[in-house]
Amino acid sequence: MKRVFKALGLGVLALAATFGLLLATGIIWRSPKFYDVKQVKDFAVPIMDMAAYDTLGGDHARPYCYEIKTRKGSVCVLGIEHTKNPDDPQIKLIEQKWATFQPDAALVEGRLGFLFEGFQNPVASHGEGGMTAALSKKRGVPLFTWEPKKEEEIKIVLAKFPAKRVAAFYSLRPYVSNFRFGKPSDPDASLQANIDSRTDIDGLRGEIRTVAQIDSLWKRDFPSLKDWRDTSDEYGWPDGYLSEIASYSNDIRDVHMCSIISELVNDGKKVFVTMGSSHAFRIEKTLRAELK
Repeated sequence: MKRVFKALGLGVLALAATFGLLLATGIIWRSPKFYDVKQVKDFAVPIMDMAAYDTLGGDHARPYCYEIKTRKGSVCVLGIEHTKNPDDPQIKLIEQKWATFQPDAALVEGRLGFLFEGFQNPVASHGEGGMTAALSKKRGVPLFTWEPKKEEEIKIVLAKFPAKRVAAFYSLRPYVSNFRFGKPSDPDASLQANIDSRTDIDGLRGEIRTVAQIDSLWKRDFPSLKDWRDTSDEYGWPDGYLSEIASYSNDIRDVHMCSIISELVNDGKKVFVTMGSSHAFRIEKTLRAELK
């Protein structure tokens, strides 16, 4: 028995060493680092909120792209219609813009997660952010997520909304966001994994524990809507408090992103940023006023 445990222990150590080597050599990609912005800014021209954006009916170019240059630095903003199709023309556009712009810092939406180089396609796994990460890795350009740390975002959201509703939103968000790419084979298992990971944060812990609680909440608060298992946020969240939390969360994220862009550009950097097209449109006037 001792020999068995010893063999198991050596096997675990070997696996850990192999994993560490793959990380160190870049064969397995790490998630992008968070950017510790020095100051979350109070912008003179506020970022357009989702309520104002919704009144426009999404009437703008898609993808939505622009550059802003200052005497110090510049930013190239690519607002992409979220895609995980490597053959989407938007992916080629990202490559073309990167080659022309030649950035020295890159920002992506979301955390992306791990990727096994050579076995996984970065776009199929992580969408347009995966393409940006691949270019960043190839050119040795520092890569960050433009998202705030989840704990910081949730702390702000909890000051405005009840904890149980916030826990429901953050559990559902990854599911309804990815629904546009296909319904998972086991929606309940997918949501339960979200509940376990996304609510393990101070202020949310224990508020929502099971899929059955989400079912009960959904039937009570959204009785006229189709089941959450068949819901996508591609065209926005359904009206109600989940939509309000989503809008407020987007505001927090966009302010954080623009604060990072402002700081990097004013430090003389050429910043390349990919995001959803609605984000790019809503932050444009704010960025142009800030970087004029």
